[in-house]
Amino acid sequence: MLPLKLVRSLVFGETINNNPLLMDTDDDDDEDRNVVKTPLLLFLPTKELVTDTYRLATIARDMGMDLHPTPSLSHIILSHPPPPPPSSSSPSLGGSPSSFPSTWSSTSLSSTSSLPEDTVPLPFPSLIAAPIPHLRAFVKMSRGLFKLVFAPSECIASDAATTESHWNCCSASLFSRLTGDRMDTMEGFSRALAGVGWTLFKTKENGGGKSVYLFRKVDVNRVRAGECRIRELRLPALDFRNAPLRILQYILLMTDDIFYLA
Repeated sequence: MLPLKLVRSLVFGETINNNPLLMDTDDDDDEDRNVVKTPLLLFLPTKELVTDTYRLATIARDMGMDLHPTPSLSHIILSHPPPPPPSSSSPSLGGSPSSFPSTWSSTSLSSTSSLPEDTVPLPFPSLIAAPIPHLRAFVKMSRGLFKLVFAPSECIASDAATTESHWNCCSASLFSRLTGDRMDTMEGFSRALAGVGWTLFKTKENGGGKSVYLFRKVDVNRVRAGECRIRELRLPALDFRNAPLRILQYILLMTDDIFYLA
């Protein structure tokens, strides 16, 4: 957590006297120019400093943005939904031209280059490595709800290092909010998703021997005239007793938090 005084200085541009986090260690007037600063995103409604992509994507999802994870989960691509198509007699799957397919899909997004306009790729799970132009583009997409701020890197280095060490840990477990059951196997997880309207398609990865679990669900909150939005969740065979935290966070994002971590 960043000190409250530092947060206030970032939000309001205040000068904080006698604060070692913001004081120069050299009397040279030009030293300030050489201080390495880390860009952060400030969520203005709550004055929350966002430093990880999971939290940012959660807020963006609640704002109505679409999430498009890349197959490797190295990035999450954020975009606004396409405008509603002309009215038609009955909804269908797909049907209207848009920058992305009508799915919250990880397929066909193997590269973050050559992306359509009004989309922003951000590294997952840590936001610290995000290029500043991408953060500025997200701020523009957020329509005034986010602000780009900067803090001296040493202020967040230890916090970021601690967080980074947990991305591949196996201490967290996934639980269903509906039943309270702990997810231990892919079979139990698949049953939990089936109970809330997800359909399972089990495939082989590139024709090889590794199984890929593909889950899809029509998003009833995003049905428009002539188009039904489809959510897609693609996972390898997981042992949920030893699953990386970044994979569990990906599941939470794509399933609207019908699960929780404990």
